[in-house]
Amino acid sequence: MQRHNPFLERLRNGPLLCDGGMGTELYARGISYERCFEHLNITDPELIKSIHLDYVAAGAQIIETNTFGANRYRLAEHGLENQVVEINRAGAKVAREVRELSEQPIFLAGDIGPLGSPLAPIGTIQPADARAAFVEQTEALLQSGVDLLIIETMSDLAEMREALMAVRSVTDLPVVALMTFGEDGTIISGEDAHTVATTLRDLGRQRLWRQLRPGSRQHVRRGQKHVRL
Repeated sequence: MQRHNPFLERLRNGPLLCDGGMGTELYARGISYERCFEHLNITDPELIKSIHLDYVAAGAQIIETNTFGANRYRLAEHGLENQVVEINRAGAKVAREVRELSEQPIFLAGDIGPLGSPLAPIGTIQPADARAAFVEQTEALLQSGVDLLIIETMSDLAEMREALMAVRSVTDLPVVALMTFGEDGTIISGEDAHTVATTLRDLGRQRLWRQLRPGSRQHVRRGQKHVRL
């Protein structure tokens, strides 16, 4: 890890406000959920730029690239699995242009989401293949310049582990890990908040954020208080 990373230095001085969902905003602007949102980085970058700019105007200090589903498995659903590099680089490029236009000290977060299919033995994606897909996406985001990586909306600890190890194999930039908990305080793969927090701490993430479904907050807080994050 870089000893004097600007993002971590700023975070030590207080919380930072991240932007909101890209998909919900695209849908609100008439883009069907059947479309590949990430492909818009190439086909309609001005639309993506306008959403980023709206978030910045609302006070966002971190903007996430429009690359949540820009891995080879999700892109394959649209016949775009061979455009992983182009789509991720375009997403980072649009976000960088927004920072330049805003003239604000905004941090750019390369957004990495789940692969869309479960890992073996439940599914067919082998761990090594999952890691290779995450490496491919991470390297593409790094090519256009991001300040940190956000791995988000994960509900399987094994998949999060592969994503984190993939990122760490190619960069020492800060990583924010977000996992989704259910009402019983566990993730889909069955682990509770304490197990998740301990595992991610040991894997060397810089920040653990939690994504909660209704009713899960109390369980997650109870699990986190026993783990030094």
